[in-house]
This record gives sequence, structure tokens and C-alpha cells, in this order.
Amino acid sequence: MSDFDRLYEEIENGMNGNNLGLSMGYDRLNKYIGIRKRIYTLVFGPTGSGKTAYVHNSYILNPYEDFISRGKGKFKVILFSMERSKIYTIAKWLSRKIFMSEGILIPIPKMMGWWKDKLTEGELLLIKKYKYYIDDLLKYVDIIEGAQNPTGIYKYLEQYAENPLNGKKNRVSEFHSIYNPVDPTEIIIPIIDHIGLVKPEKGQNKKEAIDKTSEYMQKARDFWGYSPVVVSQVNRDLSNPIYQKMGSFEPTIDNAKESGRPSEDSDNVVSIWDPRRYNTTDPSYDIEKFVDQTTGANYFRSVKILKNSYGEDSIRVGMGFHGATGTFKELPKPGLMEGFNYENLYDGTFFY
Repeated sequence: MSDFDRLYEEIENGMNGNNLGLSMGYDRLNKYIGIRKRIYTLVFGPTGSGKTAYVHNSYILNPYEDFISRGKGKFKVILFSMERSKIYTIAKWLSRKIFMSEGILIPIPKMMGWWKDKLTEGELLLIKKYKYYIDDLLKYVDIIEGAQNPTGIYKYLEQYAENPLNGKKNRVSEFHSIYNPVDPTEIIIPIIDHIGLVKPEKGQNKKEAIDKTSEYMQKARDFWGYSPVVVSQVNRDLSNPIYQKMGSFEPTIDNAKESGRPSEDSDNVVSIWDPRRYNTTDPSYDIEKFVDQTTGANYFRSVKILKNSYGEDSIRVGMGFHGATGTFKELPKPGLMEGFNYENLYDGTFFY
């Protein structure tokens, strides 16, 4: 088969609906950077911007819902959660599910018994009601707690890939091997949250550990057909007062922390930005309207595609962000915000 024939075969697969991938849960973003095989994505932003929540929404929870609704294919997430415990992560997912399904907020501190105000009988019944959701979700999501080194991450992915139930590596020549998955349609998403917490191995410094991890994510994409998602912090330059004088500053790829290798290796680079936190404005939205004057909670985040190897970049999408449950939802385009009811953000009804 010639290269053109292989291309045309893929085009025919697309015509038959086999290349749709999975939905991130956002109409506009999904048009540009949806979840498909062999795509390496870097997501970065400052501390407190909602990077982890965005990644959990976009690459775990919303795709899972899309996958379940289709009732076919295969889907797997391998989450290397280096700074959050498995139990607290699951608690956040449960709180989000109850909120979006029932319109009832059970904050994590209340759910975990950190407040004197304990769960009501009705809230406890709701938690038990959604046991099925968590049990089923975790059939498709592996959560590995604690900091890992690059080799540990690679070995875990290799073990999954070469499990006979999932696929097999075949040598076709002395210097060349190919990987044959059992199900070529399966979308496998390794997530590293975040890459700055990767443990250096003997003789490595932090940058070298990050670079090696990114190299392994490249191989996971190119050899196994995986779709890695790597989370990174921005560097500390953003605390420089000069940025606040720029009015509507946004991060660039150069602001990725400690190493430029992940942004070079990746197909997509996405920034998560909270302009109000850094006393700047947004070029499209009046961000002060997204602040609940009673509680001070800020419901606005900007998501921008900084790199897109297979489509348009410099695309910015305004997002409503519900911090209590870690829920993201696309806002109307700026030109369609007239008459928007901001109270629906504050009371949560915008999100469910």
C-alpha cells in the first residue's frame, strides 16, 4: 500500500465516522483540539488557575461520559497524580457529578468531615446513590499516586501496552518494530499532573528528568498510539510587575516552567489563565462581572490554544469555572454576552 493509499484509507475511515475521537465536552475547543489517537497535549498555567480541574474535565470526565453514551469502542486513562491523593481526587469527581446531576453542592470539606457542619441524611443518600458512577468510572481510569521518576512512568505504560489483552510489539526487521493493538480504535490517555514533580533519577537534574519524561511521552504517542496529556506550571516571571502594566497579558509558550522540551515535543499547547489573579484584563470579556461580590469567588478563566500542529492556533475560549467542584463550561462568544445572567454563575445553575 502506498503512502497515498494509507492516507486515503484514513480519509475513508473519517467518512465512516471512525475518526471522531472523544469529546472534551466543549463545542468550540473540540472543533480544534478534540481527543484523538496519537496527539500529545501540554496544558500549563499558574498555580491556582484550575489546570488540574481543566484536565480532569477535558480528558477524563467529559470523555468518559461521551464514551459511555456511545456504547462502543475502548477508552483508558492512566493518571499519574503526583500532588493529589487518590481519595481526594475521587471525592472531587463525586462532588462534581452530584452537582451536575442534581444541582446540589456538597463541598469537599463537608463531604470529608472537615467541617463541624456534618452531612445531612439526604446528602449521604446522594453520595451512596452515585457509587455506581465512581465504580464504573474507575474501570477506565487508573490513578497512580505520588511522585514518579521518568523510567517508572514509562515502565507502567509499557506494561499496559504489552499486556496480551491490549497489544503486542512485533519485530519486522533487525532495527525496526511495530506495535499492534488488540483494538486499533482504543484511545489511551496517559496524564502527568504535573511534570514539574517528576523525580530525577540518578545523575539527572530537574530539567533532565522533565526532558526524559517528555521524550517518553513522544514514544508513547508515536509507537503505541497513545494521546499523552502533560500538565505544567508557568515560570515565576509572571510575578514581575512589568506584566501587570501590560493590561491584558496572557502566557506564551516561553512561559512554560523549567524546560521548553514538552512544548517542543507536543502537538497541542493550551494555557489556562486567570487574568484577575494577576491584576490584568481580558481582551474580550469584562472579567469583573464574573466575580460574586458577596463571596469574592471568581468564575472566569481563559483557555487559549498556543500551538496546534493540525489546525488553527491562537484560539481563545472564555470559560466559566466553578471552583468548588472543579467544573469548566464554555461561555458564549464575547459578541453574544449581552443579556447574559451572571447570577447563574454565582448560584451554579450555569454549570448543570
